Amino acid sequence: CPARCQMTGGWKSRLREDGRLGLRILKTGIAVTLCLLLGDLIHLQQPLVAVVAAVLSIERNVSNTLRTGMERLCGAVIGILGGGLLYHISPQNAGLCGLGIVAAIYACKLFRLPGGALMSAFCLAVMALHPRSAGTIATAIDCGIASVLGIGLAFLINLVLFPPNYAPEIFAHDKQVRALLHKAADNCESRLNPPDFLAVSRAIEQLEQDICLYTQEWKPLRNADGSVFQIAQRVAQYREVLADLTAIDRLEKDLSSKTATVFTYHLNRAKKLLDSLEKAAPPEEEE
Repeated sequence: CPARCQMTGGWKSRLREDGRLGLRILKTGIAVTLCLLLGDLIHLQQPLVAVVAAVLSIERNVSNTLRTGMERLCGAVIGILGGGLLYHISPQNAGLCGLGIVAAIYACKLFRLPGGALMSAFCLAVMALHPRSAGTIATAIDCGIASVLGIGLAFLINLVLFPPNYAPEIFAHDKQVRALLHKAADNCESRLNPPDFLAVSRAIEQLEQDICLYTQEWKPLRNADGSVFQIAQRVAQYREVLADLTAIDRLEKDLSSKTATVFTYHLNRAKKLLDSLEKAAPPEEEE
């Protein structure tokens, strides 16, 4: 059946593309394991809070892990205090717990803590619904320690174990920008197909974002600063080429003697600059 073959092929294609076990997944599993081991060593009564905090705090890069970790820590404090208050009003009250979670999430929004909303809601539920045999103050202390443990381990693992490396992405996006500019230049010269300046602009913006992330990250044993700095210097030249090509594309279809001179000037300038940028590509990028 063609439809079944198409569905099978699509599933296999998605499995090949999206079925890879990423480093973030591995780091999350390691963080959870360490949380449980350390929690057992210190006799932590709320290991689930540490596990949830670790899972929520593993981000794509170290800077995001630190920023959202602080937000989640503040959210945990809001949830612990709010849940303890609700427990004293009416222990294990389902209605109050639901209203409290709404209030905790709204408080995180007011205090501009978007990363702390889920952590706040979870800690509030743990506090509001904890067993009567467990003391409220002891549960609050355990939740606080567990939150710090999970968030702290997530940060340390992201910092030390397989830290993000943006250099390969920078090299790949740099090649992509040059390829898109070459294609746009060819389209401008032939004037048969409209150049995709939006794709070029987005690729340049992505390259700038990768360079910014690279400069923010700690890079032990992996240092491509020289090549990345060289690419960062070329970004302005990429924008110059884009400006020249945009000027060409705005000319009328039928070129007069005057506009033909402008066309030739901008096209030659853009091509010469592209050729010089191609020759100046970092060695790592050509491997």
